[in-house]
Amino acid sequence: MKTSGRRLRVPWTGIAALLALALSVLRALALEQYADYDHACRGCFALPALGHDAWLLAALLALLALATSAVRSGLARLCGALAAALILLMAVDVLLLLLLDQRLFLEDLLRFGSGVTANWSVLRPQLLSFGGIGYALVGALVAATLAGLLRGVPPAPLVRRTLWSMAAIALLFAVLENVRAPLLYTHEQYTWNVVGANLPQGRMRPFSAAYAQRELQHSQVWPKACDQEQPSGRNIVIVLTESLSAYQSALLGGPRDWLPKLDALARDNHYFSHFYANGFNTDGGEIAAFTGRVPIGAAGQPTHSLAAFGPDDGTLPAIAHRGGYGAYYFTTADLAFLDTGTWLNALGFDGVEGNEAAFYAGMPRGQFGAAEDAALFARFEQWLDTRQDRRGFVAALLTVSSHPPFANPRDGKIDVAATFHYIDDELAAFHEQLARRNFFDNGVLLITGDHRSMTPMLEEEYRQFGERAFARIPLVVAGAIDLPKVVDAAFQQSDIPGSIAHLLGVNYCRSPFNGLFLDRVPQPAQYIVHARGDDRNRVDVYFGDRIASYLEDGDASSWATAAPLPAADAVAAWIDAQRVPRAAAP
Repeated sequence: MKTSGRRLRVPWTGIAALLALALSVLRALALEQYADYDHACRGCFALPALGHDAWLLAALLALLALATSAVRSGLARLCGALAAALILLMAVDVLLLLLLDQRLFLEDLLRFGSGVTANWSVLRPQLLSFGGIGYALVGALVAATLAGLLRGVPPAPLVRRTLWSMAAIALLFAVLENVRAPLLYTHEQYTWNVVGANLPQGRMRPFSAAYAQRELQHSQVWPKACDQEQPSGRNIVIVLTESLSAYQSALLGGPRDWLPKLDALARDNHYFSHFYANGFNTDGGEIAAFTGRVPIGAAGQPTHSLAAFGPDDGTLPAIAHRGGYGAYYFTTADLAFLDTGTWLNALGFDGVEGNEAAFYAGMPRGQFGAAEDAALFARFEQWLDTRQDRRGFVAALLTVSSHPPFANPRDGKIDVAATFHYIDDELAAFHEQLARRNFFDNGVLLITGDHRSMTPMLEEEYRQFGERAFARIPLVVAGAIDLPKVVDAAFQQSDIPGSIAHLLGVNYCRSPFNGLFLDRVPQPAQYIVHARGDDRNRVDVYFGDRIASYLEDGDASSWATAAPLPAADAVAAWIDAQRVPRAAAP
């Protein structure tokens, strides 16, 4: 006797609906942990996130309902494919938030996506850890759901009616949440759903030719102060330390005591209590430190690019050469990533060295194919001992070991505190090695960060420093220099080239947006400028104890509130002038 089997039909539309809802809730919970600075308002971040996601969920559920319709199979398949695409975006967005505390911005995906090896080197420690099992299971569920939707789903009247009802509920929730007064301290773009966060932003609106020329002309009102001291003959080493932040230093009032040796080094030498990053990522820090410019993207462009900050007389290599010095760059990272090596060579560094150096052959590699920071310092010490060029030098070292996900080089475990204790040890050991070589008899060492760590803001940190906490990084100066022990005035990364020019006896002209800190009487800039990373349309300006936020929006760019700054229009014009492509500027 024959029996006929019935093919098991997996309800992919129902699974997809529940998966999307789960991803939305997971994002809201992760965001609540990420952004709730003072724990005084539970749900204040989760509810807006769920409200923004509800718009997306309503559309997604409607697409799933249409996908179950057999009226037009082509339309049903198209709706299923669109729903699958939205679920994929939501899943990747949540993954990045959990792994790197970052949102999925398509501009970042296009910019960084080509570096497959580098990206895998960053994600690998977490994905291959015990917690990676959970990511793998969720990933398998997402992949199976997407495959099921793309194959097409059979008609299901009951499922369709349920999905339409769920879509209506999601839409109602979105409307109710939208009428609720927003919280002023919420970082709005992080609560937006993944589609809304990737719609064209204000910074993507180009300037009209007339507006650009008017702002360029208006920006010229600022006076220039030119300076040229007697050459000091000092050699200079700058260590840009990945993710080194003020919150990690008890000396700087941070809630974490992860840098005790660096703090002790600072007390014995010179340190700055209010030093700021001009950007939010590594290439932004390098742009500011090596060119003296603020890392703001050109109007109409999604973000800044290294190539837009090309060589001129004010770059660090140009200053070194004008002073008769050599300029050198060392890192253990892959310089092919973002064409960083090409850019550094174009700036004029006499030597540019990355992870391809023979010194690192056979060493274990971490993020970006980099050997640990101890190897970077050992390589520089070798270079110092064997170099043939007897000219003075300016050398920049970029560390990598403390890049997220903060895998401690000593044991490979993901542990942010242990990672920065390792960094603390290596920075102190590097200083000791330089001292043994008598470097400080005629040399100066600068230790700072490339940007504030891309990790959640801490309660105490935000309460004490407010919005400036997003830019606070250490600066320690050691060696043969006449400088106050503690400098409380505000300085920034873009002050580095001009300050080094002052020390080398090279003529350098500064505006009120540039400071000079390597002097017995440091001269702070009138304005500190920070390009925000959480809101890419926003540029913060610090003036004294005040702060103002400028919102990039093409010809409609404006201050977020009444600007608490003198000469606000001229400051705005200066910011806009930074966003005009250099080829268009007179």
